[in-house]
Amino acid sequence: MNKKKLWVALVAAIAGHAGAAALPGWTDGADYAVGKLVQYQGQRYEAQIAHTAWTGAGWNPADAVSLWKPLGACVTAAGDACNPVGVGSATYTVWAGGAKGAYSLVHDDLCGYTTDGQITYADPELTKRGLRAAFGIISGNCAPYHWQAAKQFLAHGHEIFSHSRNHMDANTAAWNSAAQITGSQDDIAANLNGYRPTFFAWPSNISPDAPMAYLRSQPGYLGGRAANRVDENGNIQYGMSAGVNAANFADPFMITADDFTQSGIWSLYPQGSEILNLHVDAAIAQGGWSLRTAHGVNDGSWETIPLARYQGHLDYVKAKVDSGELWMAPPSDVIRYRFARQNCAPTVITDGNGQPAIRFDAGAECQRYATTLTLDIATDRAVTAAGATQGGNAVAIAKLDANHYRLSVNPTGGNVSLQLR
Repeated sequence: MNKKKLWVALVAAIAGHAGAAALPGWTDGADYAVGKLVQYQGQRYEAQIAHTAWTGAGWNPADAVSLWKPLGACVTAAGDACNPVGVGSATYTVWAGGAKGAYSLVHDDLCGYTTDGQITYADPELTKRGLRAAFGIISGNCAPYHWQAAKQFLAHGHEIFSHSRNHMDANTAAWNSAAQITGSQDDIAANLNGYRPTFFAWPSNISPDAPMAYLRSQPGYLGGRAANRVDENGNIQYGMSAGVNAANFADPFMITADDFTQSGIWSLYPQGSEILNLHVDAAIAQGGWSLRTAHGVNDGSWETIPLARYQGHLDYVKAKVDSGELWMAPPSDVIRYRFARQNCAPTVITDGNGQPAIRFDAGAECQRYATTLTLDIATDRAVTAAGATQGGNAVAIAKLDANHYRLSVNPTGGNVSLQLR
C-alpha cells in the first residue's frame, strides 16, 4: 500500500471508532478558518491563517508551516486525540443536583400582623442554615416594616408570593379577581423595586372556576397552590389541595400541599406524628415534590409553629439537603425546573472541530421557564480529564465516575462545548 492509501485508511479507521466523530483529515482545496483543527499523516494541526480553496500539495499541514500549528501526534490507544471521546447521552436530573425529592416550605399571611415570627424567627433560622423558603404577602395589609422585611427575605434568596390583596375568600360576592390577583402583584412590584410574584396562594385554599381561570390567564404567574374547587352549585369539593406532587406534575396551578397544624388534624399524616418531617420523607420516597403550608413561627398566628419544633424541622431538612437526598427551593424555582427540563431538551452534537457539544431546544416555552438545570452526560469510554464551556465561560463539571459527569447549565445560554480526554 502506498503512503497516500495508508493515511486514507488510517483516517477511515479512526473515523469509524464507536461513539465519536473523528478529527477531520486535511483536504486539499478545502476552506479553513483560523482555529480549525485537522489531522494529517498521524499528526494534529490547527489553522493559523484562514485560507479558501488553496489547492496543491504544498498547502498541506506538514509543508505549509506558516499556515498550520502542530499539536502533536495522534495515538491509537483509547483517548486518541484525533478521535475525541464521544458522549452517548445527555439527560437532566429529575431534581436539581440529582436529589431524590424536592421540598418547598411556604409561610402564608405575611403582613397579617400576628405572623411577625416570620421576621423574628423564620428568616433568621432559615438563613443560618442556608435554606430558602417562600413568604406569602397579603399586600393590602402591609406596613412599611413588612415591606422592609420582604426586601430582606428576597436578599436572602427567599421567594415572595401573592396571598391576595385582602385575604378574601374567592367564593364570595365581593371577590374581584383583577384586584386580588393582579392588584396584589402590582402592590408588591410597587413596594419591592419592581419584583413581581410568580406564585399565588388562595385564601382558605378555595376557588371557584372563574377566579382560577383568571389566574391561569395572567402571563406573570407561573403557578399556584391548589384550591378546593367550588362547583356550579356552590359546593366545595374538599381534598383537592392535599398531596405530594409527582415529579412530572402536569398542572402548575394545582400544586398540592400539606397544611401544618400543631395537632396535625388536617394533615396527610397521622395525628401526633411529626408531620413536618414526614412530608419531606414522602418527597424523597416518592421522587416527587412536597409543599408545606405554614403560617407564623412562635407568634400569635393561626397554628403557629413552636420555635423548637421549627428549628428541629430545619435541622432535619438541612441534613437531607447535605446528604444529597433533598432539594429545598421556593415553589416558583421548582416549577421552573420541572418545565425547563421538559421544554429545553438537550441534544448531543459534534462541533466544527470534531469535539462533542450539547445543543438545547431553547424555544418559547424553554425561555418562559428558563433556569439552571443539572445535566448528566455519559461518555463512550473512560475519561481522565473533563472540562466544559458555555458562551466562552468555564462551566464547573463534576466527575461521578470514569464514564459519567455532571454539570449545571442554563439552556438559554447557548451550546455547551465539552473537553474530554
